[in-house]
Parts: sequence; C-alpha cells; structure tokens
Amino acid sequence: MRTQLKSALCAVLLGMLGSLALPLAAAGDAGGGLNVPPKPQIGQQNVATADLLVAHPPTRPCIVTLFQSDTFDVYAPLPFTYSPPAGCPGPWAKVVFVAHFNENAGVQYDRSAYVFLGNAALYFGTTPEPTSSVGPLWTVERDVTDYSALLAEPQSGAATIFNIVNSTYTGVIHGSGYLYFYPAPHGEDGEEGAARADGRVRGTAPSAVYPLNSANQPSYLDTPAQQLSQQITFPTNMTHVYLEVTAQSQIGDEFWYTCVPDQYVQELQSCGSSGYRQVVVEVDGRTVAYAPVSPWIFTGGIDPFLWQPTPGVQTLNFKPFRVDLTPLAAELDNGKPHTIAVSVYNDGNYFSVAASLLVYQDMRLSSIRGAVTEVDVPALAPNVTADLASGAGGSVSGSVSVSSAVRTRLSGYLELPDGLRSTSVEQDFQFANRQNYTINNTVYDQQIALTSVVRTVTQVSGADRRDERRVSTWSFPLTLTYDQAQQVNGDYAITTSVLQHFGERTAAAWDGEAGQALSDRVRATDTLLFDPNFNFLGHSGMSGSQRYEFQRRGHGAPECYARTIVNSANAVSAVMDARRCDLLGASPWH
Repeated sequence: MRTQLKSALCAVLLGMLGSLALPLAAAGDAGGGLNVPPKPQIGQQNVATADLLVAHPPTRPCIVTLFQSDTFDVYAPLPFTYSPPAGCPGPWAKVVFVAHFNENAGVQYDRSAYVFLGNAALYFGTTPEPTSSVGPLWTVERDVTDYSALLAEPQSGAATIFNIVNSTYTGVIHGSGYLYFYPAPHGEDGEEGAARADGRVRGTAPSAVYPLNSANQPSYLDTPAQQLSQQITFPTNMTHVYLEVTAQSQIGDEFWYTCVPDQYVQELQSCGSSGYRQVVVEVDGRTVAYAPVSPWIFTGGIDPFLWQPTPGVQTLNFKPFRVDLTPLAAELDNGKPHTIAVSVYNDGNYFSVAASLLVYQDMRLSSIRGAVTEVDVPALAPNVTADLASGAGGSVSGSVSVSSAVRTRLSGYLELPDGLRSTSVEQDFQFANRQNYTINNTVYDQQIALTSVVRTVTQVSGADRRDERRVSTWSFPLTLTYDQAQQVNGDYAITTSVLQHFGERTAAAWDGEAGQALSDRVRATDTLLFDPNFNFLGHSGMSGSQRYEFQRRGHGAPECYARTIVNSANAVSAVMDARRCDLLGASPWH
C-alpha cells in the first residue's frame, strides 16, 4: 500500500460520503443463554453488525453511571469519578460495561475510543465515520466481571475519544457509559464461596487486579525498545495469574500487515519493519510469553465505503488477548517486587497498549510455596524472503514474505493443602504474511495473504483436582487485494477487496463433549474513482457481508447463534439467521 495514498484518500473522501439515515432497532431479548442483537432493517445505512451482545442475567441489576451525555469534541480525556453501587455489595454474579454513542452527520475521521477505570481498560475500540447525511449510532458492551476486585473500591476514571472539531471536521460524538452489577445468588458465601477463595470455581472473578497503565490511558509505544511496565509486589498466596493485553496499531503502523522489510520501502512505496508484529511479555527483564497482534481495520481504513454500514471485525470493540502466566505464580508470590513489561516486536511507530494482570488467591493461606520448573520461550526470529524483479521505468513485480513459528512452554507447581498442583502452558504461534506486487507506470497492485494462529494447551495435575487438559485456538487471518490502475482516459480506479475472519475455539478434556467456538467473517469490496489530478469522482460496486457464528455445548442444552448480514451499495440488503451451527465439528478459521 502506498504510504502517501491514505492521506490522499482521506483528504478527498471526508465529507463526500452520503446516504439515508435510519434509526437502529430496539435492543434484542436474551434467549437460550445468548443475547441476540436486534436484526438490522433492510435498507439500513447506519451501523449494522451481527455481533452477539453480552448475556445479562435475568435478575435486576444495580446500575452505576460512569459518564452521561458527554460531548467528545476536544483532544483530551473526559475524567469521571466512580463509587461502588450503594446497597449492592459484591461479590457480583456478573458486571457488564455498556456504552451508547452517537455522532452527527458531517465530516470526521475514525477515532480511537477507550474507557479506563483505576488505570484498567474497561473498553477499547474505535468509532465509525459519519457521512454528509448519516450520523452513526452504536452500542458497545463488555463483560468486566473479572475486574470486580477493582470495582469494589472508589476509583478515578476517564472516557477518551480524542476528537478535533472545527470548520472542516464537523463530527461531534456524544456518549454515555454505565456499569450493570448483577447481585450474586444468596448463599454465595457458603460452599461455593469457599471454593471461590481457592480460585477453583471456573467463571468466578479474580481476587485482585493490577493494571500496568497509568493516568487512565493507554501507553504509546513508538519503538520495539519502549515498554509498558509496572513494578508490582504481588500477594504471597497466588494460585493463578493472567495478563490481559490490547495492542492497537496507529499512524505508520496502522496498516502494519502491508509493511515490507526496510530495504524495500522505497521500491514498493510502503512502510518498513516487515509485515509482522508481535506482543512481547517480560518478567524482570526475561521474556516469558508472546501475544498476537490483531489485523484490525478501522472505518476510515483503505476505503471508507468498505465499512458502511458494517465495520470490520472487532473494529468498534477490540477483543483483548489473555496470556496465562499461572506457572510463574510460585516465583511472583515470593513477596519481592517484580517488573512486568509489555512491548511490540517490530514496532515502527506506533502502538497504543493497555494491559492488566488478573490474580486469583487461596485465601486459606497467607503464603504458598512452589517453584517454576520451566521457562522455554525462544527469541523471535522471523524468516523474511523476497523475490522481486525490476524492469524498465521503475516497474517492480514479485513477492515479499515473512513468517514466524515459535513454541513456548511455561511449567511450575504450588504446594497446596490438598497436595502438589502442577501447571503447564504450551503455546504454538504460527504466522505467515505473503505479499505479491505488480507496479508500473499505470498499475499498483498488492495482494496480501496473512495467517495468524495461536494454539494453547493448558494442563493441570495433582492436588484435589482430576488431571485437566484445556485446548484453545485463536486465529485471525486477513486476505486483502488492492488494485490501483490508470484507465485509458487518464482516470484512476482503485479496487479494494478485504476478508477478515476471526475464530476462537476452546475445549476441555474433563468436560467430555463440552466446548465453545466463535467465528466472525467480514467481506467487503469497493472501487474508488479519481480523475487524473486525483479529484474524487465517486465509487462503485460496493458489496459486503458479515457472517457471525457462536456455538457452545456443555451439560445442558446446546446454544447456537448464526447470522449473516449482506450489504449492497452501502445499505443492508438481506439478513439471514440459521438454526444450526457446526463450529464445534469444524475448525472455525477455515
């Protein structure tokens, strides 16, 4: 992708997009344990997604307002104060963050949006772009039950959408944010409460939260050497430790998957550091884990018409990646301060990063002995290859590829009252990004085929538990074709086709047939037209779709949701719900 192209497209496209505004449908009812979203209306040109909403318990919640009818028209955070819900003490069965946003029709870029509380990210995403006649409305939800320990105390917070409003950029964003607290059933302090204290009840909240961020905002990492870090003295009775991390690509790294090795930047008119990025996690200066970087595309990305009315996968609501550091608990709970740090490999400028540690404790004990038995985390060493041929007039053809395959393993044990408990976490990271180019005086063609898969196997043995084995897979491939061609009459046609396909699947050996899987596939294509002086003439051929599927199978009735939204000419043309899911019988990333 030509680095100068994004700026050129933004300049000519902002304010030229037009369509008919329709109201969003009312909120959907929860059914079968799943909170199905309302169906978009045929002809709808406002934001239309098929994403499941967070399932809310059937009980009456206690609602705390974080911010209400705030106006985001400045380049600054909007602070707020928080107090736990009066008369609704924890532990809570569930806590859900809900925010409603709207923006007037006009001209505005997509903007990063995040809500922090006590330096922890409750929400992180981006905004849709308005058009000259459509002011977008959208709602985001996130299950934040795992932050209950943080929410049990008064905190300062901030809602941030850095926005510039003037005579050119006229889009003003308004928003309200709430926390819905659902009380735990009576009797929680009985047998299940005791199990919760040991961290043994799956689905219960961690007993402590340690954000790595400060000032209620992300950390901005400009180079691979820069880190988001925090020195923490942990409790001495920890049983489980998880790191939840979000890494958002920005500015020169926004389209990191289009980048090439530094020596080919000028020849291929692209960004540098190759098309590979990875999150690196360190403890006391030693690399202990990795996390993938998601190839998110924002609503102003490449061609804004691609994402109207359906944005890309997770564009409005990022999904963090959770790293299991439990095998290191015996080292972290020794009562000494430890430095936890996060960085981005190949960071070219720049990444916004948020991270928090989630900790479970055994409240029966004041301290726990144990040992870390294995930390096998090879250094990243991606394989970069290029097969390029240069011709007359500066023409270039061929391919550039980068791939990485790394397997990590953490192992450790804890001495608990019930016996020795050993935990191992093995992760297999497979990444490949192949880019094919055809560049000459009249054509700039780039084809990207990216695969990114993380397979995690967690095994627990000993103590009072049956031997347990959990297998989970995360996958986020991207296929992108960008074709800029000059026509016989001198005009330019730029056709972009994108396929994003996020998939997750988890299965646990101790639950037999139990498991759950998610598949979210977004396709979009559009052609932009410009005159020889790059004045915008219009666009044509916009089509797209989203296919969202979720399946969960356990000891009760299986749960299934599958919806397809089809778009044509930037409006919803069809909505179809399926009654059957087969994700657990097939890999969700195929």
